[in-house]
Amino acid sequence: MKKVLSLMLSLLLLVVFSGSALANPGNGNAHSKEAAKNQKKVLQQGVEPSQKAQTVRQIVKQQITVKKQLKEEYRAKVQTLKQERAALQFKDCEQHWASESIGLLSAAGLFNGYPDGSFQPDKSITQAESIALVMRLAEDEETEQDEVQSEDADINQTDTDSDDAIDEEDLDEVPAWARQSAGKAARRGFVNINRFHSAVQASRAQTAVWIAKAVGLEPVDTSKMPFVDGLMISAEDAGYIMALYQEGFIQGTPSGKFNPNSAITRAEMATIMQRILEEQAIKSITLSEESITVEQGESITLKATVNYADGSSDNNVSWSTDDAELAAVEDGVITTADDQTGIVTITATATQDDVFMSANCEITVVEKIEVLSATLKATDAINVNEGTVYEEYALEAEGETIPLDADHVAKITLTQGDGSPVILTPNTDTTLWFDVQKESASNCLNVEDNNGILYEATLDWTAPQELKAVLTGNKGENEGNQYVEYAIGDLDLSSFTKMYQVKPDAAVAELTANSDSTLWFKTNDQQTGDHTFLIKQDGTWYSTTITFVEPAEETKTL
Repeated sequence: MKKVLSLMLSLLLLVVFSGSALANPGNGNAHSKEAAKNQKKVLQQGVEPSQKAQTVRQIVKQQITVKKQLKEEYRAKVQTLKQERAALQFKDCEQHWASESIGLLSAAGLFNGYPDGSFQPDKSITQAESIALVMRLAEDEETEQDEVQSEDADINQTDTDSDDAIDEEDLDEVPAWARQSAGKAARRGFVNINRFHSAVQASRAQTAVWIAKAVGLEPVDTSKMPFVDGLMISAEDAGYIMALYQEGFIQGTPSGKFNPNSAITRAEMATIMQRILEEQAIKSITLSEESITVEQGESITLKATVNYADGSSDNNVSWSTDDAELAAVEDGVITTADDQTGIVTITATATQDDVFMSANCEITVVEKIEVLSATLKATDAINVNEGTVYEEYALEAEGETIPLDADHVAKITLTQGDGSPVILTPNTDTTLWFDVQKESASNCLNVEDNNGILYEATLDWTAPQELKAVLTGNKGENEGNQYVEYAIGDLDLSSFTKMYQVKPDAAVAELTANSDSTLWFKTNDQQTGDHTFLIKQDGTWYSTTITFVEPAEETKTL
């Protein structure tokens, strides 16, 4: 953000609302009036234009210094008031949520009460009153530079009037005390003067956008809008409102709403101004989840991170729920009721220097669905289909076998490790056929039968152990076929449960055991490429690969 706040107390130097009970002229205007008087005197003395311009710059520089001093005075006064707990109180603000902001700003001369001793904190503010307050926040160094350039133009007569962009008649409906602020706001693009209605109530969204522009904020991403009624905020305004929220200058209601079309009140305006003047240190609160669905009786943990203006962060928040019967929260641990369903909002709130910010998570509590624990038990049956070797497993629960065919099952999903669930289509098979060449992983099978009963089983699968096939140098012949001998790791192939040869063209041949402890590989009329051998022995699968290359012609004739 630009150096918006460095001269924020310029708001004491501007014209007071006429009869609006918003601000007290105080002694601050004396500085501005005196400076203006000196400036006018200088311009009437017949000084050369270049000397006049230099003199005006000096006067404006003095004004900037005065504003910095006023800001320091404000902070000193506020600090004293806080220490003494003697902030000014109005009879209708003692129990009001914004009493401290109202008391501090009133004591600092920024807001006045009414003659009857009231402040009327919930009274709405008109657009004229709102823009006058907003433009006080816009009085930064950049504005002062604009004023210097404007004065230079007047002295050298190269520009007629800095108000040329706004016709005088455009401001006819604006009260005299707010005309300068409205004109300046229009020239700087804060408001569209043709849509500005002085006596109409200012909305929360409208004022928030004006403030964001006045303090130099640019629109930000709105994909994570924190307000539950965010859809009611126009796309044109949302970026500015979100920027103001991220700076910690505005927040929603305890229920998470922003109420963009509601009128902004005197109390709300006082609170925003206090946050800006005191340079709110809390930038944002981020939650590990913004919305989540949980079952009845389930406990989950939310994590909150508080981000500060200086780049630091911590987890110091207080937690609350808007429906303790549906979901209780303690230190971020949320426990839902075991007999209710519905939606509950969990709020994390951070507080610093009497200023707070909150973030919400919407919890949807749904009916608990009972899932029966089941097991997948190998049947020892093995089958081959389209070049793939499968092992059969039966689903068992509560001592019974659960058939998995389409006549009994509505849905089957298989999740391998951390992967996404894969939907399996029930067919005529009553069991699960599992690819033995799958990689090692914990496979979770979820089944919903036609009666709506859910089953869950886990198959901790270990992929076949890779072994190296090593030529022994022995060759042989049998029934006119030529063979070479391979040793497959330390396996003794004279006995095994199952053994398959998967050829390069995906054809699968089942091999049988004999008295040989090694593998004899046929070399004549053999397919070139990789031949994979899958061997199951003593309940463990093994795998080895032999790459066959057709011998050269001259080698064959030897």
